[in-house]
Amino acid sequence: MSETKKMSLQNVPTLYTTALKRFVQQLDLTVKKLNSMQTIHILPTPLLSDIYCEMADNYLFHDALLAELSNVSLFCKLIRYSSIRNNMYRVFKLMMKNDKPLASELQRKYVQRTKFLLTDQIIYQNNEKLVSLVDDMLDDRGDTSEDGLYLNINSSRNYLKEIDKGMRLGTFLYECGWFEDSLKVLQITRNLIQELNDDYRKLLLLLNCLQKLLHAQALFCCYKDASISTSQALSLIEQIQSMYNSGQIMIDDNRNMTSGIPNNLLANFYNELSMLHFSRSEFDTSYKWAVKALSFLSQFTPKKIIIDVLRQAAKSCVVKRKFQVANLLINSSISIAENTFGTHNNIYADALLDKGFFLLNVDSITQSVEVYMEALAIKTSVFGERNLNVAVIHEDLAYALYVYEYSRGNFNSACVYVEKAIDIMMRLAPSNNLMLASAKRVKALILEEIALDHMVPPDTTDYKGLLKESEDLHRSALHLSLEAFGEVNVQTAKHYGNLGRLYQSMMRYNDAEDMHQRAIKIKRDLLGEYDYEVGLSIGHLASLYNYHMKKYRQAEELYLKSIDISLRLFGQTYSGLEYDYRGLLHVYEQTNDNENFLKFCDILDEWRVMRLDEKRKPTYIELSGDASIEDITQKFFEICNDH
Repeated sequence: MSETKKMSLQNVPTLYTTALKRFVQQLDLTVKKLNSMQTIHILPTPLLSDIYCEMADNYLFHDALLAELSNVSLFCKLIRYSSIRNNMYRVFKLMMKNDKPLASELQRKYVQRTKFLLTDQIIYQNNEKLVSLVDDMLDDRGDTSEDGLYLNINSSRNYLKEIDKGMRLGTFLYECGWFEDSLKVLQITRNLIQELNDDYRKLLLLLNCLQKLLHAQALFCCYKDASISTSQALSLIEQIQSMYNSGQIMIDDNRNMTSGIPNNLLANFYNELSMLHFSRSEFDTSYKWAVKALSFLSQFTPKKIIIDVLRQAAKSCVVKRKFQVANLLINSSISIAENTFGTHNNIYADALLDKGFFLLNVDSITQSVEVYMEALAIKTSVFGERNLNVAVIHEDLAYALYVYEYSRGNFNSACVYVEKAIDIMMRLAPSNNLMLASAKRVKALILEEIALDHMVPPDTTDYKGLLKESEDLHRSALHLSLEAFGEVNVQTAKHYGNLGRLYQSMMRYNDAEDMHQRAIKIKRDLLGEYDYEVGLSIGHLASLYNYHMKKYRQAEELYLKSIDISLRLFGQTYSGLEYDYRGLLHVYEQTNDNENFLKFCDILDEWRVMRLDEKRKPTYIELSGDASIEDITQKFFEICNDH
């Protein structure tokens, strides 16, 4: 058969798709008519999801579909199965794109129904009016429970079902990028669990809910609430372990458990802790929790958890400059994601994002941009443009393009992507959310470089206006950070450092000095003398003294301190050493210190030779495509122990 004929046959609709389209076409478009179609709910769930997916393709069905899918019980049934999850992502994308607030409706109705469970003021009676009220508030619209009765609020079995729905709905919402709605669902689910009688099952349920809530809080930059969730979860772990060790908990099969807690749950929770600390720039703590999460992975761990733990551990290794193990972990996560979920999947796209982060940090900038582009295409296809998950990738891609174009000076593409990120965030997140602070920081950096490229006459570009806009963005980001964290925080210190570099460009050298000194003090107080972040800020102040304020002795002292930190942390071949060595050469040239000038010329030459030798060596270790998770973690710990 010819290739043309094969391709044409692939486009021929199957009997199933033809029947599906015909069924949907004959549906009445009104909400009232759909309300009377409860019989379709008895159809197999995959078929039901296909019907809703087909309906979502026609905007004329969207009002009816909004009413249909905002039934919490029905929706939670549809998202229970991973095999049809992509269908529901697609429905969500099309509904939200056309301003049908399915996320907020589901959240509102779940919160509404659970408030009645928490108040404990409604009891099950054979009173028609009361049954009707309960029925309406719980949004079952005449549906009955599995035993044919209306939902009995005092039934522990149904109470647990409501908790299960909250966990599933909250998880689905943050996966889809609707973080605020997810938070509200998971918060009230936590409250439901806290009302249960104190026993082992309640403690595990609460721990599971808290790790999900922690995930949403970290994604939405709710760091104060995340600290509370962290403390509660760590206290629960300690309580369960104490009960187990004292014999209060008896478990028949504890092969995949540690001190009474499932290893999958521990891996997930420690991974969330690593993610939280990473987002707060507390990289040593993030790395510690990532390593702990890795230790709980096994062949019995669900693939999604394995991928997430490997991804986060890889990112933690990148910022610790442990590139060999970072490469091992991120490539393994991509391989598992591709083999398990395919390449057109949100989980695979997440792994690509972290690969892009890795590549950016090992100076493979062109590849990094390509990987970010691929991830953006997948995420946009799955979730649509108007989505916070997509906004975050626009920001990441904008920063990668900023680095890519740094030596060329064409920042137009970077500007386009960061403005898309800010536009989406301003539509979907509160104005004081720290996601906006991060995106504004990236835009400020880009505008600063555009301004510097147009400062030389006869260029007529309003570079002063660009620098002023950059300052406004940096100050806005600083203000948001101060509101969220206060003065003594690494994120706040970073914003001071960014302002310092900007003021250096604006020739406001005293202001620049003040900002850099603030950044250094905060970082030293929090992180100690020999942290990477401290070295970075010291290097920036050294540059100001060296090239602009002519404070050469102070510059020399700072460069030597920065070099000492880099050598302690990353060794003699660290790429950032070149910046400090060149700075010192300029200091010694200006002060006619020929002895030290020649000394550091030799050191810089020696550094170049070592860097060249390092590049010639096989830097990264690769495992075979069928390597088990035990193989991956074993290799990780072997490499770490060797270093």
